[in-house]
Amino acid sequence: MDNSTIWKISLAGLMHDIGKVLQGCTPKHIQIPADYENRNAGLFLPQKGGNYTHKHALYTAFFIENFHQFLPKELNAPNWGEEESFIRLAAKHHAPETPAEHIVSEADSLSSGYDRIELTEGEEIPIRQVYSTRLVPVFEYLLTEDSESLKKKIFEWAYPLAPLSARSIFPKKVAKEEPKEAYEKLCEGFFNGLKKLCHKKSVKLWIRNFDSLYRIYTSHIPAARVGKTIKDVSLYDHSRATAALAAALYLYHRETETFDIDSIRNREEQKFLLVSGDFYGIQSFIFRTGGDERHHRAKLLRGRSFMVSLLTDLAAEFICEKLGLTFLSVAFSAAGKFHIIAPNTESVRGKLEEARREISRWFYENFYGESGIGIATTPARPFDFVGGEFINLWTNHLKSLEEAKFHRIDIGEFGGKIEGYLDSFRNDIDPPVCPLCSKSPSSPEVKEKYTSCKICRDHIFVGTNLVRGKRLAVTKGEGELLQPLFNGYQLKFLNGCASELAEKGALVKLIDFNVRDDGSCPEEVEFVPLNGYVPVYSEEDLDDERLLAGEASEKKKLELIDLTREGMPKTFHHIAKTALKIENGKCFGVEMLATLKADVDDLGVIFSCGIPERFFTLSRLATLSRQLNNFFTLYLPYALKKERGGRFKNTYTVFAGGDDLFLIGPWNSTIELALFLKKQFERYVCCNPKVHFSAGISFHKSHTPVDRIAEEAEAALNAAKSADKAKNKICIFSRVLTWREYETFFGSITEEIERHPCVKKQSPQENSKSIIEQIESWYREGILTRSMLYKTCEICRMAEEARVYFKNKEIPISKLQCAKWPAYLRYYLVRNIKDEKLYQEVAEKLCQWTEEYDGKLLIPLWKLLYETRKQKL
Repeated sequence: MDNSTIWKISLAGLMHDIGKVLQGCTPKHIQIPADYENRNAGLFLPQKGGNYTHKHALYTAFFIENFHQFLPKELNAPNWGEEESFIRLAAKHHAPETPAEHIVSEADSLSSGYDRIELTEGEEIPIRQVYSTRLVPVFEYLLTEDSESLKKKIFEWAYPLAPLSARSIFPKKVAKEEPKEAYEKLCEGFFNGLKKLCHKKSVKLWIRNFDSLYRIYTSHIPAARVGKTIKDVSLYDHSRATAALAAALYLYHRETETFDIDSIRNREEQKFLLVSGDFYGIQSFIFRTGGDERHHRAKLLRGRSFMVSLLTDLAAEFICEKLGLTFLSVAFSAAGKFHIIAPNTESVRGKLEEARREISRWFYENFYGESGIGIATTPARPFDFVGGEFINLWTNHLKSLEEAKFHRIDIGEFGGKIEGYLDSFRNDIDPPVCPLCSKSPSSPEVKEKYTSCKICRDHIFVGTNLVRGKRLAVTKGEGELLQPLFNGYQLKFLNGCASELAEKGALVKLIDFNVRDDGSCPEEVEFVPLNGYVPVYSEEDLDDERLLAGEASEKKKLELIDLTREGMPKTFHHIAKTALKIENGKCFGVEMLATLKADVDDLGVIFSCGIPERFFTLSRLATLSRQLNNFFTLYLPYALKKERGGRFKNTYTVFAGGDDLFLIGPWNSTIELALFLKKQFERYVCCNPKVHFSAGISFHKSHTPVDRIAEEAEAALNAAKSADKAKNKICIFSRVLTWREYETFFGSITEEIERHPCVKKQSPQENSKSIIEQIESWYREGILTRSMLYKTCEICRMAEEARVYFKNKEIPISKLQCAKWPAYLRYYLVRNIKDEKLYQEVAEKLCQWTEEYDGKLLIPLWKLLYETRKQKL
């Protein structure tokens, strides 16, 4: 069978509802002539009560036929692949006649036909109000509603009808009447993007670019826009699931020789095979270190973090290619996991096993079993995808994926010693063991100024090029890696459309992974936000006086200045320097980094139980996964660079995606960043009290090895999550706080967030100074001295110790002194604060805070002591 047919079927599934986008266009962009409608309505549209319905299908046909100048010639060519013409496959899903047309129609029904459950409350939206309908967020009801309650729910939030961007992904309050002009503007942007797409001469490359553009412009259009239905599934996710299901159905019926309408409509056979992969050993992969990685730490972290996402993506690509599928068969992918819908045939199962072995062999040869991708499969009937049934299928499938983690290595194939391992080390290379990972042999093929193995060299190469604003070409055979990925994929960083590579047939895909400065997404090629934000030197950094501050030697300072070149990534040493402050010619603070590691609490529960059983469907699950991933991959890089006037611009992304993040930045701004992201996430999930994240902050000198940084960051996050079952906490300075305590210590929310409708308004008492602001004002006014702050820290430890003993209802005589902390605190204050009124104010508040927070009060005290420590200029 011609492979072009699968591309044709998949694209028909993806584009079958493109008419829903075009229906909102003004006559300036698209208007179906009366004669076209008269000639074609009977071909593409079904009838009900003597009238034609589902007019969007006619718009789909009109678009393909009349806008051919924007499309590859294959879409209107009679000889592209097998079966009917492409226009019939894409536009006849509501009036199918042939088996191939029924394939797309059946995929459409399985994808979302059963998402559209009738609501029992609210007004039915008539067809004339279709342009006022907006996509509502799954987050609003996640973990809070059962199936019957959800049917009665009146939604308060909706996404703005706008292209996907760092700003548009935040829901807004539902307006009584949304303007039609929003559709017109969206349509105009879509047409402008369509004209600029690269690779129109290569239909397979163009489909990749079109899929990305379609995601940007249809992720906020609801798949169902009329009637009394929940409009929480995006048009893109419905279309993408349709594409995956259609390809699997087509291959299944062709290979089993059951390509007839009755067999296609039969939903009891196990026609599908769910194939999922999970990247295990991510921590080992990113933080594998040797004894001499210091000069390359940032590049290695950047490159390895990026490669986790890229390898996950390419593993799915590799499997689809092996099975004769397209990339559109990947239903969704995020956080080191991918999910493919494949046909359940004997040949596919055999090819899948071959692909699994090749992927495992590549990881084993390069990472010796420490990292890899576990693969699980589950057969499924079409009936298993309909409402109420899919949750059982998905739960069982996830159990199989979890079990795959415990069978990482096929002992029969990879057990025993690694043949030739010792012989691979060469004594004529100094050192023979790679100094960057201490596991692989140094390679003579590494021609750089440093010695390393091929894998570490490639990671440094990727990490170096990620910040240069170029696109990434994934190729077959032509590239710049010393160790090709999965023994075939190569990488090349370049500008433009890579037309030369495309003409040679060597280009697999061209990726743009950088969110623009205004938060919008690039549109000419495939956009995959794999790359997090990395701070780079700008012109203002060249004259930064903080580079010369501190106790480092003059030689070290001059080395740091020499590294300061515009456009180059900032070193960890420089990032630590940005924690210092210069006031009136004096320098204060400490040079220190902080890591912020956070992830969404109870993610497994959210994805298995968060959506009510009756509403648990493939397209809704894909929508939830993609929307959750958008916060970490789309909004976070923009926030670090732009939010709060660039307050967080020196924060480095180690990784961010799926449901978690790992950041390294100046210690003081990281403390503020944690609360900022928590509040922004709260807005993002419509202030749903059951959807939240926990975080851990750890502190490090700039020369700390990355494996130690990773261990301490992980320990801080685990402490926050294990404090009690409620989670939703943060660990800092080895103490676990609720977010409310954290906010009380370090300050209120930002003005923008405070205005947000779902954020609880603060009372006048809560809106007073934070604890650290109050203590700092006493310090600035000379009421408290540094020695008094240190003494207060000592008394806080006594209070902390006393609380532990009182909780256990037993205190040793030798420890009775700790119970006297209130007396010690008042005695020390009365000796040092002569003004009685000031003494009363300070003593009352410090005693109150110490009573309430005991050892936790050390946190704002330490922050103030660190920030006010004098440094040399």
